[in-house]
Amino acid sequence: MQKIVNIMAPVLGGTALMLGVAYGWTARDYRASEIEAAQTLAASSLASADRANAGLVALRDQLKTATDTVAAQTAEIAALQARLEADPSAAAAVAPAEPDTQVADAGPLLGDPEKGAGIYRLCSSCHQLGEGAENRTGPHLNLIFGRRAGAIDGFKYSKGMERAFDDGLVWDAEHLDAYIENPKALISGTRMSFRGIKDARDRHDLIAYLRQFSDNPQDIPESAPTMDAPEVELPPEILAIVGDKDYGEYLASECLTCHKRDGADDGIPSITFWPTEDFVIAMHAYKKKLRPHPVMQMMAGRLDDEEIAALAAYFAELE
Repeated sequence: MQKIVNIMAPVLGGTALMLGVAYGWTARDYRASEIEAAQTLAASSLASADRANAGLVALRDQLKTATDTVAAQTAEIAALQARLEADPSAAAAVAPAEPDTQVADAGPLLGDPEKGAGIYRLCSSCHQLGEGAENRTGPHLNLIFGRRAGAIDGFKYSKGMERAFDDGLVWDAEHLDAYIENPKALISGTRMSFRGIKDARDRHDLIAYLRQFSDNPQDIPESAPTMDAPEVELPPEILAIVGDKDYGEYLASECLTCHKRDGADDGIPSITFWPTEDFVIAMHAYKKKLRPHPVMQMMAGRLDDEEIAALAAYFAELE
């Protein structure tokens, strides 16, 4: 037994020594990693502090610049005040010039009628003008100056325009200018699907052109019709088809997913009370892809002549 103990003692001692050495190395490596992590964190904190300090320096410089600017402006204002107190007539020299808001050589609201003739093309798809002009999607514009809003007999006006009639609105240059700029701002509920003309000079040129088709003290004569030719020439037998309104109502369900029954315009033009011929021509223009809207081209392409006539009859008298 004693011999066994004598043999094992050195072995156990050596093992303990090796374990001690291994533990020491492990503890040293673990401590070294802790120190390295702490050093990395400290370096990151110092970098953040440096960036924050740089930001504060920049803010300080901006504040100084702003302070210097305010001081200079204050000194300039004080100098101007002293100058005005000493010489009141100097006010004209420092007052800002008034902007020129007049249309050259034409008064405040009447511009160049020749330029207005080109701008009128924006209106001609719905309104006729000149000799033989008739009501179409919109009323004709002959004798518009001095006419009461909503006053043409036989034309189906929107509720908004009927209210304007009841309110006594008369079309003069000022009201036409406001209406052309933003129709729905002047008359809420109007069916006119037109976003307006924002440029004042274009509006004034258009108003000058319209003025030529109204009587005035100088008796400006009526001009020749200015309507564009139809988008598509249709055989008389197609235009002569009398559509079935009941069948049109059945077909109209797809149309009314986008177009409003009451004629409201929420970004999609109204087709309520369209004259039947205008409706038929427009749909055939879509079928022939002369009008570019792809959805309408697809919808019109599925309709035959009788179906188009039925829809036209339905929407022309939709209540």
